[in-house]
Amino acid sequence: MNRLLRSACKQKGFTLFEVVVAMIVCGIGLLGLAKMAALAVSTTQNAGSRSLIAVQMESLASMMHANRNFWQSGQILKFSATGTTVTDSKGILTGTYPAGCLTICTPAQLAAFNVNTWANDMNNQFPSYTATINCTPATSTVIVGAATAPASIDCSINVTWTEKQIAVNATAAVGSTAQVTTQSYSVYIKP
Repeated sequence: MNRLLRSACKQKGFTLFEVVVAMIVCGIGLLGLAKMAALAVSTTQNAGSRSLIAVQMESLASMMHANRNFWQSGQILKFSATGTTVTDSKGILTGTYPAGCLTICTPAQLAAFNVNTWANDMNNQFPSYTATINCTPATSTVIVGAATAPASIDCSINVTWTEKQIAVNATAAVGSTAQVTTQSYSVYIKP
């Protein structure tokens, strides 16, 4: 009877080994949870950046629509922007323009003001961006029994930028917890 009572007393509670194993399992689970939280924050930040890029590109497209006289004239068929620098082959968009066009502006001055303001805004939000805008004149349309309709201009706006992403696995995380990737976004418009 005494022996039976002693064996019953020994089996109450957990051994130190069982407690250590339980702590290790919980620790690994918490580390996985922390990694998932970091990945969720990174993904949310990148999604926010992509949304802002889309808004900025729509802003440039709206500026081009508002100044249709200039963009439909075909004076500028290609320009690029990096940082606060706007470059076009004719120097129209990099030329001087009245600050804010408070006086009467020509369509070219308004286009230069709009593009340079857009480039400054992009540089403030995305210092690593590069934008290329290509416009191509479409062919004239012949309407049956009428005169030829004027050709329109088709433009593509392409923006690339870099963003950091959290490494998901050990292979991607070699040497760093964050990796830099280049993203791009394109919009096609008819100003």
